[in-house]
Order: sequence, then C-alpha cells, then structure tokens
Amino acid sequence: MYSLGKDGGRSPQRPGRWTGTGTIVLALVFLVALVFAANSNDVLGWFIAAVALGWLALSTFVYIGVHKAARFGAEQVRRAQSTLAGVNGAGGPPAPAGKKARGTALIDDGSAGIRDLKLDHSFKIIQVQAGLIEEQLGRGTGADSAAMMRALETISITAHNGRGMVSNSGGSDDGGPVSGVVLD
Repeated sequence: MYSLGKDGGRSPQRPGRWTGTGTIVLALVFLVALVFAANSNDVLGWFIAAVALGWLALSTFVYIGVHKAARFGAEQVRRAQSTLAGVNGAGGPPAPAGKKARGTALIDDGSAGIRDLKLDHSFKIIQVQAGLIEEQLGRGTGADSAAMMRALETISITAHNGRGMVSNSGGSDDGGPVSGVVLD
C-alpha cells in the first residue's frame, strides 16, 4: 500500500490506518443481530447473534495475533539493523587517514573452519618432514639425500598451498598448478 508523497515518489502509508475496520464492522453486525434477536425473541435471531459473536471473537483473536507478530517482527528487524550497524563499524572509530576500512563477512559459511583445519594439517605435514630432515642430518655421512630432497619438496609444496589458502587465491602466484610428490 503506497501513496505518492510530496516529492512525487512512493512512500508507505501510515500503518494501522485500516487495521481494525473489519473487527469494527463485525462488532456492529453483532450488535444489530443482538438487538433484532432481543426484539423478535426468535431462535433464528439468537443463532445469527451467536454466529456474529463467534466471528467477532475470531476476528479479535486474529487482529491481536497479527498485531503481536508485527510488533515482534519489527523488533527483530530493529535488532538485526543494530547488529549490522555494529558489525559494519557504524558508530565505531573511523579508519586512519590513507587506509581503507576492511569489510566484514556477515555470513559464516563454514569455510573459515575448513580452511583452518587444512592449514593445521599442512603445518603437521611440515613438522613431520622437518623431523625427517633432522633425522637424516643426524645420521651424518649415512644420510639419505634423496629422502631429504623429497622432504624439502614436500615442505615447499605444502607451504605454497598454505599461503594460497591464507591469501584466498587458492593457487600459485603465477596461476599455474603446483607439481611434485607429497610424502606423508
């Protein structure tokens, strides 16, 4: 329900303008049926008055329910707007000169948790490979240089992939795929 405003644009009409009209009409119907039933003292008149009273009670119940739901909905919208204003930094300290304020993701789709698990796994792989290199270096002249090279390559690939997850690029800096053998 819109009406043209002073500036020619559409603006919402005043809420509640016609809200109780149906209930008022049903109350008038009930009163008229009650008066006619009392004057004629007829069973049909009393039956019509009882039906009108039932419709009046139902209308009042629906009116109150809709009014409470609208009030609850308005409160939820107000809370959501204040939450969004707080998250977006409205009313917070302004960003320093020369720096842009960072945006905030409002919807958590769970990808941050998955990314954190992947990064944790990558760090574990790096720790295992670093332990393997330390073990081989501890052997001195009997060290397996091929195993150390594979471990270094695994560390390099894992670190590269981890940096890609952190920067949200998901790949290498040059856009090409990472190649190599990953050993666990």
